[in-house]
Amino acid sequence: MRIALTCSIKPLVLKEGETEDLYAEMDSEATINDLKQAIESHGHNVSIINTNDDFIETLNNNKDNIDFVFNIAEGLKGEFRESMVQVHCDYLGIPYHGPGPLTAAIALNKAKTKEVLLANNIPTPKFQVFYTGREVLRNDLTYPLIIKPMLEGSSKGIFNENLVHDDEKLRKISGKLLRKYHQPVIVEEFLTGREFTVSVIGNKNPTVLPIVEITFHHLPEGLHPMDSYEAKWIYDNPTSQVDPLVCPAKITPALQKKIRDVAKRTFAVLECKDWTRIDIRLDGQEEPQVLEVNALPGLMKDPKENSRLPRAAYTAGWTYEHLIGTVLNSALKRKGLLQESSQTTKVKIPSVPTTLE
Repeated sequence: MRIALTCSIKPLVLKEGETEDLYAEMDSEATINDLKQAIESHGHNVSIINTNDDFIETLNNNKDNIDFVFNIAEGLKGEFRESMVQVHCDYLGIPYHGPGPLTAAIALNKAKTKEVLLANNIPTPKFQVFYTGREVLRNDLTYPLIIKPMLEGSSKGIFNENLVHDDEKLRKISGKLLRKYHQPVIVEEFLTGREFTVSVIGNKNPTVLPIVEITFHHLPEGLHPMDSYEAKWIYDNPTSQVDPLVCPAKITPALQKKIRDVAKRTFAVLECKDWTRIDIRLDGQEEPQVLEVNALPGLMKDPKENSRLPRAAYTAGWTYEHLIGTVLNSALKRKGLLQESSQTTKVKIPSVPTTLE
């Protein structure tokens, strides 16, 4: 098939006035090339469309030469930036993989995600949205609190100082984030338990890949045990010689079942498609609660990059190429574009020690 890979490629050099984390969600050129080659390994012809350029014109001009879109575009501006490719593909009648525009928009919006989860009795930390920073804090919210930009991913805007223990710091940090990111912030109770991320692949009967635990023992004194910008991008990088991920997570069978069930229910109620990655943390009673839903999960191929979805796939015995082929074929099958005889042979997840007895 003729597949267009829509993506947002991270610039090599920041322009004057741009912050260090502005492009945190975007992919490197190396990742895009790895993904292109993985799709091509299944016999498809792939063209790259960088949404940082005039992708709407490119899509319009080439719609008759595109059979399918593999979309990982993050976009740069606006609360619906992760829905822009889907909306234009729907308008042009081009089928695509991954979530539709509504799911993508809700998943990017931390508050709306939580509202959907709570409406479906899926546990998530208590929260409040601040629009001005002068809001009266709800009586049922208990410190410590973590403050996050409401419409960002990849730990963008979630710095170590965002974990606050009093009203003075709450006002200082929320005001700082409001001014910097020009969007509401979410004030959320900080859970003290272990943190996990769960990758779900497929549709009607999705596959849950081995659970990844995110550890924080390697962080220097003064950094909080959380997946902050510092933890994810400064202290976890290919040159740091640190691996904060444990996969499969060393957990009891009972806890594994709880985490998997919460992940699958979240996948279903948000109407995710083909793939997603769900961040989960345990509360004080070791019950899993959903932190965030990543409708466009990271796909860095190099194991040294510690990209969470590929790590789970590698633990399952999958290659990077098989991971991408499985996701792509799931989407093609859902759209009625894949005959049974042309599907990639399914690889059974091998028995791995995913639990503690």
